[in-house]
Amino acid sequence: MVNSSKTPTGKSKKGQVAVRVDSGSVKACFPRSYCNKGQIKLATGISLMDGWESKASQLQRRLQIELEDGKLDDGQGNFDLGRYQEILKEYGLQAKLRISREPATSDNQLPPKPELSLMEVWDMYCSFRRESLSETVYQLKFRGEYLRAIKKSLAEVGEQPLEVRSWLLRNYSHSTVKRILSCLSEAYRLAIKQKMTTQNLFDGLAEDINTKTRSNRTIDQNKEVENDDDVLDTSKAYTWEEAQEILKYIQSDNNRVKHYYNLIKFKFLTGCRTGEAIAIWWTDIEWNRERILLRRNYNNRLKIYKSTKNDTIRMFPMPKDGELWNLLKSIPQGEPNENIFKNKVGKAINADSLQRVWHGYEASRNKGIIPELIKLGKVKKYLPCYNTRHTFITHQIFDLGRDAAIVNTWCEHSDEMSKKHYRDIAKYATQINPELPANQQTQQQTELDLLKEQVRKQQELIEKLLEDKK
Repeated sequence: MVNSSKTPTGKSKKGQVAVRVDSGSVKACFPRSYCNKGQIKLATGISLMDGWESKASQLQRRLQIELEDGKLDDGQGNFDLGRYQEILKEYGLQAKLRISREPATSDNQLPPKPELSLMEVWDMYCSFRRESLSETVYQLKFRGEYLRAIKKSLAEVGEQPLEVRSWLLRNYSHSTVKRILSCLSEAYRLAIKQKMTTQNLFDGLAEDINTKTRSNRTIDQNKEVENDDDVLDTSKAYTWEEAQEILKYIQSDNNRVKHYYNLIKFKFLTGCRTGEAIAIWWTDIEWNRERILLRRNYNNRLKIYKSTKNDTIRMFPMPKDGELWNLLKSIPQGEPNENIFKNKVGKAINADSLQRVWHGYEASRNKGIIPELIKLGKVKKYLPCYNTRHTFITHQIFDLGRDAAIVNTWCEHSDEMSKKHYRDIAKYATQINPELPANQQTQQQTELDLLKEQVRKQQELIEKLLEDKK
């Protein structure tokens, strides 16, 4: 609600214009003192989307000035609808105008304001929460998944809270429904505090939902979930031999997915998340220090870059002339802020397109990389493209004998553990070669230490001989 000089109840003082939500839309409400026949209400054309309050506030101030200057009077004591239309156009607004009047009451006070609709409460709540949420959570959850679920439920069962709850439980996972109902309850509590409504229709409706209960909802394979909870589960990782077969297939000339080779191989060699790999720019490659900086993530749906999942900058070793080094050297280098991994037309690879070529897509007659390899007997089972991450981690720990703390620092697959290990051993981790087995690398390190010790002793001997000559 946007008013000028509001009273504690949210109502405008006598003589003030209000631009507020009324009967499901934003209307300009002119004071009764302006017209003895009742209060005038006019549509504004302002959409009840994010930021509507700001536009309404601007319009309210303009209308108040016009009212006080007498410019909304047509000279015969009537409201000048034409002038009002001109003002709307100045603000880029357009509305179907019909003067509606609220009958004047004996005490010349506004009648009780109708209760807000559920969608009005939700829009108000989203505007309130926006600053405290990340842009991806706000857009994908609050203005995306949650909003779609609420709208569908309202279309099916109306605004009866218990019916809404039952419909959501039949069509969404219990954990999602619990979050939606909790947010709705919080939204109504906020509306009550702002004196915009009188009761919390969703109070307590989320409390007894068991999120561990299995849902009958079917899972769409096209919407793969990126989950780090099971990265050490070898059943959810390809063997390293299978990983090489996948890369051979992608690189072969008899398929249409060759341009994904560099990205997928990079994912197998680093274990980084898909969004992190897509978000790597040439400026993130430090050739002189033989390392890669992972400092951002790309959200494919919103087309924006943001910080990594745990808000850190990770360093991944890239030994000179190693497999990872040579992979990046084989790609024509672009500008510092240019994406390394691109599609056929030179743009950043689309994660959704990558998923489709990975598991297949009937609409485009795309058989899919993994289904084809399963038919050929090259891989045993289907795993999402995200599980290249699991493959790298299990290969490092179980095949090469790498310390889990080192691998965790490279991949940061646990928020709490990652930050602890990152502080403790990040510097040491960048000195490790991820392309060599741990025992072989330990042997090389021991031999290097012996050579260093020999050089040190020889240097001491030379300095002693020089001293004796003096």
